[in-house]
Amino acid sequence: MTFDIFVGTSVGSAMAAGFAKNYEADDLERGAHEIFVRSRSFRRPTWPRYALLDHKAFDRTLAEQYGAQCRIEDCWRPFAAVATNLSTHNLELIRTGLLWQAVRASSAIPGLLPPFYTRDGAMLVDGCLIDNVPLAPMHQLKSGPNLVVHFGNPATETFDVDYAALPGRFELAAAMLLPFRKKSLPVAPSAVNVLWRSLVAHQRYDALSATPFDHVMRPPLPDGLRITEFERHSEVFQSSYLWARQTIAALEAAGDPSIKAILAGARPEAMR
Repeated sequence: MTFDIFVGTSVGSAMAAGFAKNYEADDLERGAHEIFVRSRSFRRPTWPRYALLDHKAFDRTLAEQYGAQCRIEDCWRPFAAVATNLSTHNLELIRTGLLWQAVRASSAIPGLLPPFYTRDGAMLVDGCLIDNVPLAPMHQLKSGPNLVVHFGNPATETFDVDYAALPGRFELAAAMLLPFRKKSLPVAPSAVNVLWRSLVAHQRYDALSATPFDHVMRPPLPDGLRITEFERHSEVFQSSYLWARQTIAALEAAGDPSIKAILAGARPEAMR
């Protein structure tokens, strides 16, 4: 089975970029660990002038993993990253330029990380704001079937938080100066958690632009996995791999037309 082109949105762009560079699964695992766990890229709060998190570690680790001077044009397979252009209010399909910067732009979660600014003045943020399942761009780029990997399912989650008990700035400042007072603060989602949830609140899960030969795979996530638990990436990889093997075998046995077209060497192309 040969993939002709890889396209990704947000974290999906990071994975797709690795495939475009012909990385093996072990390489992707190590890269994910370096980017999201060892470098603590999403655990570095800063003075909230441009964003809540310091982006320097994230940028540095992306450049190290993909090569500081590696361009999209240098990859073994064609690649494109989906970002949201806040200058034009349109989807931005990044097909040229430095690979790590394309991934950075596609993953710039508004509020958490500063936007990525291009040399021509465009402000780019996370592609999920416009298209979390980039099938439409794939149909514009090429003909033929697409294989889409899309994590996530709509689910209801409730929070046992007393709104009236949420502290004001003076109470929070006192808790920072007097650590023993932290125990009296109510347990509630952090600003990072709320922003992340806000980003994915509108996500669609039905892949409306899918054709009969596009196949959407949605691996189930491990029970109890929280949005920012990046340290569990190996668990997600292993469970998804086993699920995908079983699912593809069952679909092939049932004669599913999209899987049949893909496995017949019809050159599937999309990756979320």
